[in-house]
Amino acid sequence: MAQYETEEQQVEAIKTFWKENGKAIILGAIIGFGGIFGWDYYKDHQQTQSEQASAQYAEAVDSIVAGSNDQAQFVEKAEAIKQNFSTSSYAALAAMKLAELEVSNENLDAAVEQLRWVVDQGNETFTPVAQVRLARVLLAQEKYDAAISQADSVTAEAYQSSALLVKGEAQLAKGNREAAKNAFIEARDASAAAVHPLLALRLSEFGIEK
Repeated sequence: MAQYETEEQQVEAIKTFWKENGKAIILGAIIGFGGIFGWDYYKDHQQTQSEQASAQYAEAVDSIVAGSNDQAQFVEKAEAIKQNFSTSSYAALAAMKLAELEVSNENLDAAVEQLRWVVDQGNETFTPVAQVRLARVLLAQEKYDAAISQADSVTAEAYQSSALLVKGEAQLAKGNREAAKNAFIEARDASAAAVHPLLALRLSEFGIEK
């Protein structure tokens, strides 16, 4: 660092430095504090959003638990959650519940639409669940190639067995018994818990040890 012989020289040097660099220092301080306060605001905003979504989802569920006559009210509230809190887990839950209602009403196309919405949102928690359910609905629609493709898209280890079971069912429906057998074997090997009853039946039919 430069040495200054007198106090006056030091003052002049400080003035010169501030003149040359003052704006950058102030701007840096503003950006720095802005980042801190901006992050705090973001966290608070996210927390508020989550709490609001939670409250609205609870209201929506209450409306359907109250009775089947309130399904229309649930649909309205669930769609509002999807619209207002699309990236939240509550929106994914709402869409999957809507899909369940559509399946129970035999509106499979509408169920597919709801489940695809969840998959497209990319929620880490619910995307694998939605993928498997979507594959099952496609299977029920007899869209076997689409069901197989959807089952193949499931990468979450915990859902591999369920996805492979759907794939096996689709291959069996297409008449591809060898491919179905291989899928059922893979489903068995991927199962970390008790084998699904339908999978146990298929393994038995093919003479495969459980």
